[in-house]
Amino acid sequence: MVNIDCAGRQDRATTTSETHPYIPPRKTRNCYTTGGSADFDSSLCGSSGDKACNTVGGTDACIPDNQGGYCKSGNNYYVARASNFFPLTQEQLLNRYSSGSGGGGGDTDETGRAVRRALNNQERRFTNRIRELQIMGKDPLVQRSSSKKEDDNKEVHNFIGDMLFNVGIGISFVIFLISVCIILIQNKVI
Repeated sequence: MVNIDCAGRQDRATTTSETHPYIPPRKTRNCYTTGGSADFDSSLCGSSGDKACNTVGGTDACIPDNQGGYCKSGNNYYVARASNFFPLTQEQLLNRYSSGSGGGGGDTDETGRAVRRALNNQERRFTNRIRELQIMGKDPLVQRSSSKKEDDNKEVHNFIGDMLFNVGIGISFVIFLISVCIILIQNKVI
């Protein structure tokens, strides 16, 4: 399966909706206009028909960030509002990357989200494997403390059982010898 990227290296499979194909990814929504020359269409992602930053630099000019992205053309920066692109002032651009702005800064690194997804997937796989083994009767979660007590109880029971068995064999042997002596005395052999 081929991963297709929309403008700003946004993966089409995870950042766009199949049910709403005309809503752009959250981190690049300001690279597309609504009702203008740069409308978003998810079926055009990764092709020459992608209209991100259409009149101000093209798809390579789209820079994603947590506040919807922007278009960079030379030393100028633009955001889409309705059907037009408007230039960003230096102050607006700096505010996008300050930690005090409403969007939490311009961090585009999704490592945290990827790590959480990977950990959740790994936990889900482990849980599924444990359930699978339990269904097959091979419980991987052995209770060591209770199994040690059972082993100790088995050792005690085995010792007592062995002792009683040996006593029984000894008494049987003594009774056998006494019986043989009685028979020999009655037959006047002894």
